[in-house]
Amino acid sequence: MLDVYFEKHMDHAKVIKDRYLYIDQPERIDFIYSMDGIPDDEKGDYQGASNRVLKQFLTRLNRYPVFVTFGEVFSDDEVEPFFQKNNLSYTKFQPNKRPYYSVQVNHARELELLPEETYWYGAQNDFYFLSFKNLLTFESRIVRRWFFKREMIVPVVNTTEEMLFIRIEHDFMGYYLFSNEACFDTEDKAKTFLPEGDGIEYYEYE
Repeated sequence: MLDVYFEKHMDHAKVIKDRYLYIDQPERIDFIYSMDGIPDDEKGDYQGASNRVLKQFLTRLNRYPVFVTFGEVFSDDEVEPFFQKNNLSYTKFQPNKRPYYSVQVNHARELELLPEETYWYGAQNDFYFLSFKNLLTFESRIVRRWFFKREMIVPVVNTTEEMLFIRIEHDFMGYYLFSNEACFDTEDKAKTFLPEGDGIEYYEYE
């Protein structure tokens, strides 16, 4: 059993701030939706349920390439052997002490493989980001957190006239979708990409 939750957000500035996103032209974002999966079983695998919702969303969207970028909390030897074993096309960035990787997913087999292997990075509060164009650059920004403010090199989203990108929520408890594409300009259109089938119940936040 899987409960699928969906919410449209109107306060874009708050969502962007709370997700610690740096976006060059946030006014270009027209629609923000959050989605997640809540398992109805004793195991309570919330991260696995959210990953299931994300994989089914991407499968139904059926758009390639997908650029999956993650980093900050792991070392090279934890990820590179997997990329090399499966012949995945990846680029490494190391703006600070820990590396970031961007993997280009070109077809359904890689899409099935990569989220299953890597979604736990998001569950560890890693940076985890998906887009359908290579939207990220690494730039210097003033970073504000609870106890400090300093200049750091961070990933920045470079917006375009038509775009869709996804930011994984804290602990991989769902994800946020940002877009200005016509296929997401209403809630009903966005919902057409959500999972369907036996054992899935659909809810909205009140």
